Amino acid sequence: MASLTLNKRKPLISRLKLACRSSGLMKLLRRLKGKKIPWPLYLAISCFFMTGLLRYHHYLCCHLYAVRMDGVEIGLVRDPEEVELFLEDLTAKCSSLYGMELFPKQKITLSREYRPEAVENFPRTREALMQQLRFLTEAFMVTVDGVPVAPVSTMAEVDMVAEGVCSAFVSQKSGTDLLEVELLEEIGSEKCVASPEEIFDPGEIVALLTRKGNDEELSRLMLASRLGRSGTDDETLPAVHVRHVEKITVQERIPYTTKYTYSNKMYTGESRVVSPGKYGLKEVTYRVTYENGVEKSREVLSNRVITEPEPKVVERGTLKRFAWPVARGGRITQYYHGGHRGLDIAAPLNTPILAAESGVVVMAGWGSSQGNYIVIYHGGYYTLYLHNNVNLVSAGQKVSRGQVIARLGSTGNSTGPHLHFEIRRSSIGPNWGGWYVHPAVNPLQFY
Repeated sequence: MASLTLNKRKPLISRLKLACRSSGLMKLLRRLKGKKIPWPLYLAISCFFMTGLLRYHHYLCCHLYAVRMDGVEIGLVRDPEEVELFLEDLTAKCSSLYGMELFPKQKITLSREYRPEAVENFPRTREALMQQLRFLTEAFMVTVDGVPVAPVSTMAEVDMVAEGVCSAFVSQKSGTDLLEVELLEEIGSEKCVASPEEIFDPGEIVALLTRKGNDEELSRLMLASRLGRSGTDDETLPAVHVRHVEKITVQERIPYTTKYTYSNKMYTGESRVVSPGKYGLKEVTYRVTYENGVEKSREVLSNRVITEPEPKVVERGTLKRFAWPVARGGRITQYYHGGHRGLDIAAPLNTPILAAESGVVVMAGWGSSQGNYIVIYHGGYYTLYLHNNVNLVSAGQKVSRGQVIARLGSTGNSTGPHLHFEIRRSSIGPNWGGWYVHPAVNPLQFY
């Protein structure tokens, strides 16, 4: 606390009595006691005495008290008690306003000095004190692993900061039990003095320490502004990490499995759902570890099945979409590619050619390049059979899967006995319309 120094003097009457007892004048009066003093002498003695008294009074009146703040004079007063009472009242009012015990930051001194030409001015001194005086309070600087953050009023508020940081990252939900909470850094305190404007509420410090991302820069600048710091990058806020462990119990779905059955009444690639399947239900208890509210690990403590899942049953077709068109197999001599839109299957002359699928013959005739050829419509696809030695079916005739429709040959543009076999998608329904109306596909994808 700033010191207040006063040079007080004894009351005037007491000083005069003391001076009179020890003066030569008293000696003279005792010596003249009982003797008659001539009037002129009495008058001279009285005048001398009064003159000395007036001069001494003038000397005393020319002394004033100089009021200084940190060594700088701010005013002159005659009664030092006025300054003392004003300082006490001002300190009490400010302490009540801020709700904390305050003391002046500057050192206030009063010294009695001889100022024959000066005039006292207590109102001016009081105004200077009100304008320039600053107050401090005893506080506790909150630290994180020894790094100072911001001051608070009491030690209890330091503990409130630690509790608030933990609570900021721990959100208790229904169905959860809090097992552990651990603050990885040490939040401590150091005694300090600070202005009342610099004192932080515990909740404000919690908000500063727990902000993340873009808010961290804002928090740093706000703290620097509040404490009167520069706010440079090296004054970053210390990081805090809270680890907590919860036991949670949840209900989870048990996925169902898929079982497959097979049917020769559907083509390969076709399927149907016999039973849609049903999820099961289980109750699982986990031990979950979080750091700053983010899950880091999860351990299963118990697992209880409530309802078992029911599998999904899917039936798949095993029937090939198209049967092989050459009896006894044959041998592929040329595959499907960009310039060849089908398969060349070599076999002995007059080997039976089979309908790859049930359908209706839409073309059965002769072409200069194709030789004897047949086109069969299957409701989505066409199959083509070229270079036949002889056709055994005619246009409009219905045929069955595996039925002999021709004999393998080498008619048309052919280098030897073989079947040129194509599969084309039906783009305009059962109307053939020409060779290049329907797009060709690789026959081997069906085998």
